[in-house]
Amino acid sequence: MSDTTTTAEGHALGLQARLPAPPATVFHALTTPPSLRAWLADDADVDLDAGCFAFWGRGVPQGERGRHRLVTAEPDRLLAFTWTLDGIETEVRIELAMSGGHTELTLHQDRMPTLDELMAPQGRRDGRHSMHTFWGLALVELAEHLAGRASTLRADFGPDRSREIRAELDIAAPPDRVFASLVDPEQVERWFGWAPEIDPRVGGRISFGLDGEISEFEPGEVLVYADGAGAVVRWELTGSAGGTHLTFVQSGFGDDELDSAAQHEAGWLAGLAELRRMHELGAGWAPVSTDLPADEE
Repeated sequence: MSDTTTTAEGHALGLQARLPAPPATVFHALTTPPSLRAWLADDADVDLDAGCFAFWGRGVPQGERGRHRLVTAEPDRLLAFTWTLDGIETEVRIELAMSGGHTELTLHQDRMPTLDELMAPQGRRDGRHSMHTFWGLALVELAEHLAGRASTLRADFGPDRSREIRAELDIAAPPDRVFASLVDPEQVERWFGWAPEIDPRVGGRISFGLDGEISEFEPGEVLVYADGAGAVVRWELTGSAGGTHLTFVQSGFGDDELDSAAQHEAGWLAGLAELRRMHELGAGWAPVSTDLPADEE
């Protein structure tokens, strides 16, 4: 679940996640470098007693070292640190509480863009404008890490990243079932966060990641659509050992849009992780929602 609040510091992003481990285990995953490298960042340096908490690398928005400062840490309950993005010092506050055999994690980050600013960004999109997709992906990956499941999805925020978004993953479900969850708006809403418009046929209209028209449609195998302005989304599915090998590609980003590609990549990867979890966990699955912030009156 996500929400926003307005504070004296400005707009704040709020996220909640239900995690499959007790608070002590979650806190350990939040504060030990090997665990942070597994689910959050390429590298990390943590010494809570010395006031040190930092993570960095290509998988981190504006991922240079030296952008963090520990504010406070209370074992198994609270972690707060600053994160300088776009030249602005934001504060991230993560609280943990036991809830029905799971941990409820609540994350707030202040000085975030409003919904209007997210929809019409000025300047870079790989900093504060990417937090709603970055944290969405990170929390899904944290849940996977805590559950002992394979965690391989990480966005590339590097300055020389590809102009193309590309991801491949294996899903323990047959291609026809996975394909159905890509073209049925009700199923898409479950793992993607909202129900797109989809007219499932060649020439049909679609609003799934971009507004466009379907150019290829082969049930159980291929879905391709484009917006007419150069952006193309392609899904390819192949059977693999009783499951599905899924390849996702979005192309059409320009050389001056690499920050936008990174922001969108994090959002797509969070969705793909939830798609896999939905199929593989069945009735035990619940999403980690990363809805865009909504303005509060």
